[in-house]
Amino acid sequence: MTAATPTQWILKEQPDEIAIKNLQTAVNASETLAILMAQRGIKDFDAARHYFNPTVNQLHSPFLMKGMFEASERITKAIENDERVMVYGDYDVDGTTAVALVFDFLSKQYDAVTYYIPDRYGEGYGISLQGIDFAADNDVTLIIALDCGIKANSQVDYATEKGIDFIICDHHLPAKEVPKAAAILNPLQPECEYPFKSLSGCAIGFKLVQALCETWSLDKTEPFQYLDLVAIAAGCDIVSMTGENRVLSSLGLDLLEHTRRPGIELLLTDGGRIVDGQLKRSLTVADLVFVIGPRINAAGRMNHGSRAVDLLIAKTTKGAEEAAKDIIQSNLDRREVDKDILAEALEMLDTNPEKKSTVLYAPHWHKGVVGIVASRIQEHFYRPTIVLTESNGKVTGSARSVHEFDVHAAMDACHDLLESYGGHMAAAGLTLLPQNLPAFIQKFEKEVAIRIRPDQLFPRLSIDAEIKLDAINPKFFEAMNRMAPFGPDNMRPVFAAHGLTDTGNSRCVGDGTHLKLEVRQEGSRDVMKGIAFGMGHLEAPVKSGKAFSAAFVLEENDFRGVKSIEMGVKDLKFNDQ
Repeated sequence: MTAATPTQWILKEQPDEIAIKNLQTAVNASETLAILMAQRGIKDFDAARHYFNPTVNQLHSPFLMKGMFEASERITKAIENDERVMVYGDYDVDGTTAVALVFDFLSKQYDAVTYYIPDRYGEGYGISLQGIDFAADNDVTLIIALDCGIKANSQVDYATEKGIDFIICDHHLPAKEVPKAAAILNPLQPECEYPFKSLSGCAIGFKLVQALCETWSLDKTEPFQYLDLVAIAAGCDIVSMTGENRVLSSLGLDLLEHTRRPGIELLLTDGGRIVDGQLKRSLTVADLVFVIGPRINAAGRMNHGSRAVDLLIAKTTKGAEEAAKDIIQSNLDRREVDKDILAEALEMLDTNPEKKSTVLYAPHWHKGVVGIVASRIQEHFYRPTIVLTESNGKVTGSARSVHEFDVHAAMDACHDLLESYGGHMAAAGLTLLPQNLPAFIQKFEKEVAIRIRPDQLFPRLSIDAEIKLDAINPKFFEAMNRMAPFGPDNMRPVFAAHGLTDTGNSRCVGDGTHLKLEVRQEGSRDVMKGIAFGMGHLEAPVKSGKAFSAAFVLEENDFRGVKSIEMGVKDLKFNDQ
């Protein structure tokens, strides 16, 4: 799908020449590689050594996290007193992987452990009173909440009245007053001295397991078997891929290469990454985000998130097959619903350039996919976007923002028309009464128009460096790939190359919507190939013979066993743009 507005290319600030030269000498790197490293804060040999060689020695002690001693003591007490313990988590990837991790570990040490995932439609996000009632009815006296709970003040009070303690393991921003829990693990809470502040909810569950292994004098390597789950959560929850997250994700991806989880193996097989029992190539964060993540998420969107936990904790292929079958079917259903709703939404879309926001509503749309549709609509018409449907007699939905625009703040200005809302700068959820919808649409448009800058109405593409095609060779490609795992704050480098012309072999492929490129650069006889998904409409200007520019990432193409480096094209610009 092409954006309705042209994309701005923003070249990142380039390090000064002296810093680049020093880094080139220190690590024997090319100029372009030195630029990429300096942009990521690597200034010398030692920093490069740590960056390119993530190890468990770079992980912080879990007891640096505020509340960790109290959490370990409360769980130990629960086991000593034969209490029933519930592991509770959200229905998305971060929540379900966190629950699978903590439940699997605790159930090896103790029998009276169960897990609970709230129903997306009957209970909604976070700690529910229904979940607490279920715990009370089953004699649970300790709930370990993962990836949620940091703002569940009233729910924790309700649980306390029923004789249930909470340990909250969350990574969302706390309010001024935190719940009165037995322990809170959240690096963002006041006075928490944990050095790394951007852990996923699953990673906080991992740190808890690390602490329990130390407390109970278990093998300190025991928690590392769960790093595959931590890596999946980090990739899918889009946390900063720096510091401890980068170490955890790198080690987790290595573990996934030889996964012992039959459920994950079945998802990778369904996604075409495992063929005849063999992994086609090394896994990347992109595989977590686009293959594993959507399937796990589909359980909570279309059926129930507990099926994802069932899948992740299964010990045998036979034990995982039923959950995998349900999840794979849920993902197929989700795709069909997503496609149908997107088609309807695009028909309703008003692309009047005077409008500064998009709010779309249809009562029959599926609640589980409105967030996905909001993202797709935002890609098509680059505006802060809200997609709404009806659920339980109320209007509810998801918002997606544009570059550096705080959609949560704009929503906050409309709080008088909302029943509830929450989220962050880039994405949020909201619920309102049907009679308030027309007034909300009008007020939200007004607030966005007041707050948004003109440059925020155009999509941006951040360019790491400009490059000559003849500088791209296997050695450079291998060194660049060692910068993985890629993610926020450590994205796969995007390059710009100028003065490109078609060799005569560029053509539309697939159903005609994609463009296979074969180009050479002015001043060079070298030829490079690339694929530009969704850009088939640009075939004529590419083949016109005129020079153009390409923004792209570098990818490995494996065609019948022959490997080559090609451009994964993000955008093309012509001289008249």
